[in-house]
Amino acid sequence: MPHQYIPKNHRVTAGGAYIVRDDVPIEMTWLIQFMVNSFVRPVDIKLIKHKHVECISGSNTYLRLNLPKTKGHTGQIVTLRAAKYVYECLTSYQTSRGYGGQEDYLFLPEAKDRFGAIQLITTHFRKILKKAGLSIGQEGQTRTLYSLRHTAITFRLLYGKGIDLLTLARNSRTSVEMIERFYSSNLTAEMNIEMLQSKRAIATYKQ
Repeated sequence: MPHQYIPKNHRVTAGGAYIVRDDVPIEMTWLIQFMVNSFVRPVDIKLIKHKHVECISGSNTYLRLNLPKTKGHTGQIVTLRAAKYVYECLTSYQTSRGYGGQEDYLFLPEAKDRFGAIQLITTHFRKILKKAGLSIGQEGQTRTLYSLRHTAITFRLLYGKGIDLLTLARNSRTSVEMIERFYSSNLTAEMNIEMLQSKRAIATYKQ
C-alpha cells in the first residue's frame, strides 16, 4: 500500500499547538483575566502582539494597547489595573518557552496560523464553560469568548464610579449606540441604586 500523503495545515503544524488533547493550557487562565480587564474583542486576541502593549506605572497603573484596526475601529485602549499584572505573568511564562519578543503573539504564539489559533482558543474556552456548567446564560444564550468583552463593559457600567458612556465607548472601540443597545439595556435602575441616591458634596464657606 503506498504511503498516504497528509497535507500540512493548521491542525498538524504550529509546534503541536493543534494536537487534540483533553487538558486546557495554562495561558487560558490569563486570557480570560486579560479580556475581562481590557475590553478587547476575540479578534483582538487573535492579532495582539507584545509590540502592541505598553506598560504604564505611576499614579495610575494600566496597559496602553495600540491594536491593529479591527471591526472598522482604531484608537488606543487603556486597561484596568489588573490587566498589567496578568500581562506580566503571561509574558514571564511565554519568555520561559522562548517567546515574548515584540513580534510574538501574546496567546498561542507558536501558532502562526492565527485563524486556527482563535479556533483552538474558542474550543478551550468551551471546555472551561462546560466543566463549570456555565455554557448557557441566564436568558438562555450560548456563552462565547465574546461574553468576556460583554462582562468587561457591563462591570464598568455597574461598578465604574461616574463613568460616562462616551468614554467607555471610545475606550472599547465601539459607539455609544452599541453600548446602549447591547450592554446598558441589560441593566436595571436598582443595580445602580447607590449612584441614583448619591448626593453631591456642597461646599461651605466660613466668613
